[in-house]
Amino acid sequence: MIEKINQIKQYCRGEIRRYVSSTLGASAVMISLCIPAVLGSMGLAIDAGQIYLAKMRLEHAIDAAALAAAGSTSLTEAEIIQRVYDYIRANYSDEELGEVKDIKVLIGENNLSVSASVDVNTLFLHFLGVNTAEASSETEVVREVRGIEVMMVLDVTGSMNSNNNISALRTAATNFVDILYERSTEDSTIKVGMVPYSSAVNVGPYGLGYTPEGTAYDDPFVVAPDPDRYINPSSNIEFNQSSKYQWWGCVEALDYPADTTDSNDDTRWPMYRAYFNDSDSRSVRDNANYYNNQYGPNYTCNKAYVVPLTADNDYLKSRISLLRADGNTHGNLGMTWAYRMLSPNFPFREGASFEDLIWQKVVVMMTDGNNTTSPYYSAYGGARLNSVSVTDLNTRFEKTCTEMKQKGIQIYTITFSSGISDTSKGYYKRCASDATKYFDAPDQTDLIETFEKISKELSNLYIVQ
Repeated sequence: MIEKINQIKQYCRGEIRRYVSSTLGASAVMISLCIPAVLGSMGLAIDAGQIYLAKMRLEHAIDAAALAAAGSTSLTEAEIIQRVYDYIRANYSDEELGEVKDIKVLIGENNLSVSASVDVNTLFLHFLGVNTAEASSETEVVREVRGIEVMMVLDVTGSMNSNNNISALRTAATNFVDILYERSTEDSTIKVGMVPYSSAVNVGPYGLGYTPEGTAYDDPFVVAPDPDRYINPSSNIEFNQSSKYQWWGCVEALDYPADTTDSNDDTRWPMYRAYFNDSDSRSVRDNANYYNNQYGPNYTCNKAYVVPLTADNDYLKSRISLLRADGNTHGNLGMTWAYRMLSPNFPFREGASFEDLIWQKVVVMMTDGNNTTSPYYSAYGGARLNSVSVTDLNTRFEKTCTEMKQKGIQIYTITFSSGISDTSKGYYKRCASDATKYFDAPDQTDLIETFEKISKELSNLYIVQ
């Protein structure tokens, strides 16, 4: 059987040889004509693949470089260009297909353009005199704001009267708002609010359930004292900043730990009504009587009230223009009210849900001094003042910052002026979301520039193809 199979194999080999020898002449002509075309096509395909691969790797490198360079507004033009070069080299090394050349960086006000090219050595085209082929790419990064809720927490204490620092703050806050809105594609993607703070936080007419225009806002969340030393019955107390005996809008703090956290539908705040007990020391009573004659129950209540999150930048800037300096420094309460106003919970419900990933929540808080307590009256009332120390204010501030960051709120902090202690700066550094989000601004120019830097950094980055 095996022998029979071998005979068949030999027969087949012979037949194939005879066929090949009889057709070889004609086939050879055709093959000689086809081989260059086939090999050329294969070479072109291989070289094209190399060029395409180089282009893709180059695109990745310049995209990464543009995003990295545009991601910080603190870099100089030279540093931006150097960062582009560094990132391109890191993402397209010398071992890649060809060496990067012709790197160009164009820096605009709101955009950054990067282009580059590489020469790829050809494997087959050089037989046709083409030794290299160029692969090039370009990208543009545009900064624009989308889906951001920002609460400015602004120190309007009496010390801001020094050197007219309050005017610099008004300029800084106005520029901050302008930059955010100038960079946005739609105003509806930005909501900005404001919490001025001093000895207390002023919640304005919202506390009694209506807007500054007199329309219904929400349920009242401020409770008048009963009885009131100045107005009887206390149900007649109104929000009226032209009368020293009416209510200017400030509220007292809740008892610890409720003065450090978010609120709910059942939370109510005592109305700020300054008065002093006969049990207070003589010096306190004498000073109290003087200040009561000057201010009535609104002693050290700053008239600047909060602005809930809004897309109406003109209204917001109009409120910024009215900021005036008065009162002591209770920065912890300014931060706590910013937390409540970014929250979707009562009493201010403008904020998106903390679980809504479309909206980014941000606080920008500045102070020009250390937390202080008053011997007379503040948001912690009269009788409670002796039990609340500066250390308490600082630790409560830190506790609020920690809880806010756990909720995903991004925090920027600014210490303004040279009179702030290292201890206070330490609290503000730790409060910031990271080291790059804490700023020390010794003078007015620094303050204005810092607000501008932060507003630019809040812009989201998009690659435009």
